[in-house]
Amino acid sequence: MNSFSINRFGKTLRWVVSVNYRKLLMWSIGVAMVVFAVEMILLKTDQNSSPYSTVYGFSVLCLLLLGLASLLLTSSIVSSINEKRKREAFLMLPSTNLEKYLSLLLYTTFISIACIFLAVVVGDSMRVLWAWVCGYTGEKGVTQTVNHAGETFYWWSSTIPQIWHNLMSCFPSNGNFFIYNEGHSKQVEICTNGYLIARYAFVFTCVVWIHSLFLLGGTLLRKYAFVVSGVVFMFAMWLYAEATINFHLDLYEYRYYFEHGKEGFDYFEYAIRMVNSSIAGIVLVLLLAFSCFNYWASYHIFKGFQLISNKWTNYDILKR
Repeated sequence: MNSFSINRFGKTLRWVVSVNYRKLLMWSIGVAMVVFAVEMILLKTDQNSSPYSTVYGFSVLCLLLLGLASLLLTSSIVSSINEKRKREAFLMLPSTNLEKYLSLLLYTTFISIACIFLAVVVGDSMRVLWAWVCGYTGEKGVTQTVNHAGETFYWWSSTIPQIWHNLMSCFPSNGNFFIYNEGHSKQVEICTNGYLIARYAFVFTCVVWIHSLFLLGGTLLRKYAFVVSGVVFMFAMWLYAEATINFHLDLYEYRYYFEHGKEGFDYFEYAIRMVNSSIAGIVLVLLLAFSCFNYWASYHIFKGFQLISNKWTNYDILKR
């Protein structure tokens, strides 16, 4: 079987779900109860809160929980078949390596994360129902507040819309930037559509690279995959921050050459942004290359799976 078959892929995916649905169900129930308990504890302990600040705080908390859960699930792509009996049954399924790999990838990346998201919705809805039934008014007796956008928030307002708003705030809404000089600002437009596309492409590429990194760690390592992948991710972020900061410090040493009046200052700020765009382009290309390598390496390691693997890794380089 060398060709990809949707029918075989669907059967393999159903097998993966049927083997792990009880574990996923228990995890979903646990996440829902944790979300409800944490929100209720914060609701009772924060005496100076308002409906808007409380809902906003809950949204940040839930978004962090979803992010961590997504990375944890991605790094546990093969944890469901680490046991000898399950691995033997999985490897003997009448499907290709690609179909098996994609079934595990789809289960951990989409199905599991969707279940965790639904668990967060259920946990938050339990808090909403409690606040609405009990008529909760907070320590100060305030029932509603209005944020800067004119939206009204109550104690029983759902956190989910605010989660979506926080997530979308990571993406730019226009291609404009402001240059500040002596208390005044000048708005500059630079290729609005192209600038927006580049920003969206950069954010999307970063997400793909993070996913591929934790996927590679989960495929390679049998133990502590999430921890090791997280350490590598933090180290990469530290290297990027150090390189960027040092580069900008060196660049600002030549600032006085440009500060010959107001226009010189503006040109220097414009040059800084052009340099940042160039750096972002280089990083984007590197992240794409690393992402392709991570996905390729992850699939290559999966194809070499054996019934009995090394204690720490799923790939023994000395045997290949």
